[in-house]
Amino acid sequence: MDISIIIVNYKTPELIIKCIESIKKYTQNANYEIIIVNNVSKANDEEQLKSLFPEIKWVEMGYNSGFGRANNAGMKAANGNYMLLLNSDTTMIDNCIGNCFEKLEKRPDAAAAGAMQLFPDLSQRAFYNTFTFQRDFWIVPLNFRKILEKLIPQKKYSDPIQVDYIAAAFLMLRKEGFEKTGGFDEEFFLYGEDNEFGFRLSKIGKLLIFKDLAYIHDEWGSKPERYTESKNYTYFNRFDPQIQLSNLVWIRKQYGIFRFLALMLHYWLWVPVFYLMKIFTNILKFKNPVSDLDNQKRFSETISIFSSYFWQILLKKPTFYKIK
Repeated sequence: MDISIIIVNYKTPELIIKCIESIKKYTQNANYEIIIVNNVSKANDEEQLKSLFPEIKWVEMGYNSGFGRANNAGMKAANGNYMLLLNSDTTMIDNCIGNCFEKLEKRPDAAAAGAMQLFPDLSQRAFYNTFTFQRDFWIVPLNFRKILEKLIPQKKYSDPIQVDYIAAAFLMLRKEGFEKTGGFDEEFFLYGEDNEFGFRLSKIGKLLIFKDLAYIHDEWGSKPERYTESKNYTYFNRFDPQIQLSNLVWIRKQYGIFRFLALMLHYWLWVPVFYLMKIFTNILKFKNPVSDLDNQKRFSETISIFSSYFWQILLKKPTFYKIK
């Protein structure tokens, strides 16, 4: 078996049907199996999918195990020499999978590879593949952005397609990559796990993005409510609690205690400062000093969520970091 394609299901049978149909339509030059790992079904997802694709392998988690644990279960059940972790809201538009496999076969120095992400209209979608995205975790005036760039520089590679990590919406890795790393860190529920996994995979071999390969990734497909939530984001209230909690866990694991403490300290300091800024603005506008503080309250509530996990993260206490 060349490739085991692993797709996690969380109430998305319609998306998975579309994804599998595109795989079967376009994939050539490689034999493959498809493994569906079920976190949560919408109704009769297994029966629905097996009626259309009887050859699929079904792995039942029995609970919402998140992304990393579910993919680890899929990789344990895999027979392929390569494993392709694929989001349910992805669609193939050509032989991206077969071509990625052939390219990796010619790159024994590589541990894993990915492809370019496209919007459904086929325009290119920007996505992170360097650890410099952690600059966005910091709330700093624009004048200080250059300082962040110096403190958190982008790593330079001689290979133009080498990256820090690969988004796990489409991540093809060799079987030994899973065997040597043990897969995803299962303390992560959702988000951040591909950063941490990429860091460990990179110790085995290069991580590559093949820029001549592409697939559609409907960012809002598997969680459409995030599109609505994103419209309410402001500079201070741009942190999805689950995403940022996972990112803080990743920072602590990869960069150590001081980077984590510095991040948390700066969040705590911003809570009173953010309130005072608004109160002072209200006074200047001859308004009630404590009016219109909704953004400040949202921000303090989000920081409170992070803070409730502070000691577990700081002490690296084994925890399943899922916000209830």
